Amino acid sequence: MMRKLVILGSTLTGLAIARDAHAHGLEAVVLDTDRGGIAFTSRKVRPVLLPQLDEASLAAAIVAQGGQGAGLIATGDHWLARVRQNWETLRNAYERVFHPDPDAIAICLSKARFAEWCRACDLPAPRAWLVDEQPRPADLRTPLLLRPVETLHGRPNAGLPKAVQAQTEAEFERWRLEFRNKGCRLLATESLLGQRLTQYSVPFARAGGKFVSFVARKIRPLPERLAVGTCVELAPEENVEAIGRRAAEQLDYYGIGEAEILHAHDTGRNYLIEINARPWLQYPLAPASGHDFLGLLLDPATVRTEGMRKQGYTWVDFSADLYTSFARDHGVVRTGGQSVAAYLKSLLRANVFARFDIRDPAPALQNIRPAWLRGSHP
Repeated sequence: MMRKLVILGSTLTGLAIARDAHAHGLEAVVLDTDRGGIAFTSRKVRPVLLPQLDEASLAAAIVAQGGQGAGLIATGDHWLARVRQNWETLRNAYERVFHPDPDAIAICLSKARFAEWCRACDLPAPRAWLVDEQPRPADLRTPLLLRPVETLHGRPNAGLPKAVQAQTEAEFERWRLEFRNKGCRLLATESLLGQRLTQYSVPFARAGGKFVSFVARKIRPLPERLAVGTCVELAPEENVEAIGRRAAEQLDYYGIGEAEILHAHDTGRNYLIEINARPWLQYPLAPASGHDFLGLLLDPATVRTEGMRKQGYTWVDFSADLYTSFARDHGVVRTGGQSVAAYLKSLLRANVFARFDIRDPAPALQNIRPAWLRGSHP
């Protein structure tokens, strides 16, 4: 019987998982090397602050928290990479590791491998080119979307964007040189950002032959910002959900994940962008709407599927969303990308929150100052 969930990462995602674990009667143990992680402020967490260790010592510290009745879950890609690197050791140390097998993790963590996998599985994805390692497809012209092949999570000083659009060949060559000089492999894909787009995600959990999923639409920021969602709402879209489910089944996925999908309105096409092989930032939408992802992993035979709602829930991270909406240079409301009325209406619909929980108020109180007063994005 599972008694403890060890959560790697004290971020907002870690906080959400810890609260859900507590609701399932588990002890939530959060491990991190970051002293300022918000999950450490929760009264529902047993925090374990680790010093800056080498990889072998860090793996040993994670192993030390395992044992009979202990589960393990990573909440960020750099933690997920560690889980993959130490897979056999961690599988032996924990009763369960709530992630897919190492090959599936590797596909999800590598943009190039993911693009090749989508092509092999005939999944709808943008055309891709591994720059300097493959011949450039003749029909792949600018504008191009450029992304590092491997995730940059855990490399905060890399100085490279998570994704950037090159409008011209000269712009592409400049970024190509920048990536090369910093030793980062580069993937170029056809850019969809000139089209009218809606960005969706398909959060899901899969275990024991059962599959639970829903669809969420990103309200802010707009897709062209290539940034993490600050306001997201449930949006029933069967065609979008079908792509996410098909991709997870092709991976023979086990655990909690999220498929990101772009819908191009001018062509009516949907594009699978990536799969996050871990819980995602807006995870509180799942328990709030009756999608018991963690319960499915704990006991697939007893999880209840009735009462799941596909709409009527909006998640917001107030301080980050304020910055997204009103930042001087790119705020979506300030620059006219969204009206003040639309902004206020979305806030009035908000009923799921990144930090606030009346039963666990400390994380929200810690972050009470809005982002613009702190002078930077949280």
